Amino acid sequence: MRCDSCGVSVDPAHAVCPLCRRNTAGIGKAAGNRWYPSYPAVPAPRASGALARSLIFAIVAVISITLIINVLGNRDVWWSLFVAPCVLYGWLLIRHTWMSKSHLGAKIVVQWLGLSGMLLWINALSGGSSWSTGYVIPFLVMAATLLMTLICLAKPRGWRDFAGYLLLLMILGFTPLLFFLLGLSNVLWPSVSAAMYALLTFGGMWLLADKGFRKEVKRRLHY
Repeated sequence: MRCDSCGVSVDPAHAVCPLCRRNTAGIGKAAGNRWYPSYPAVPAPRASGALARSLIFAIVAVISITLIINVLGNRDVWWSLFVAPCVLYGWLLIRHTWMSKSHLGAKIVVQWLGLSGMLLWINALSGGSSWSTGYVIPFLVMAATLLMTLICLAKPRGWRDFAGYLLLLMILGFTPLLFFLLGLSNVLWPSVSAAMYALLTFGGMWLLADKGFRKEVKRRLHY
């Protein structure tokens, strides 16, 4: 804006003219129509949302097409039912692990759950021995627990940041033993090994981790 007294340009943020010290209040209001009104900022559309919707559409299309081909073709073998869990696990891998900004501990736990679910589905369809509950799932939960333990050792605040997820994996380490007790598995030693590994990991953490981890465990267990 311009001062009416001396004619110099004055920043609208100043209450008086820096040259003649005249009050500039009202000058901006008089020339208010020369300024453009402010508009609220419009958020840019999220590319990840469109990609996630496209991914869901592709998964539904693949499962539907394979099922139709299976129904109209050879129905002696229902191979499309084997394709479906693999496609769904691929969606989980891309959506929750690659695209998501979730905690790394949550990603590891969800991946174990998704992979175990896919293997259980395929094992139930194929019949025969309980290879998924007897061997694969116990070793998978031990591998996931070992991976998270290494992450805790590598990160400065790893014991505190991953304490809840590591405890959850230790509880899940008893799942193979539960499968055996329910008759879903006929091999005992992998199930016992997974449970023992969970107990040893908890004992080692309790002895070797810092006080912050023990305090975090007590807080989460309400002890």
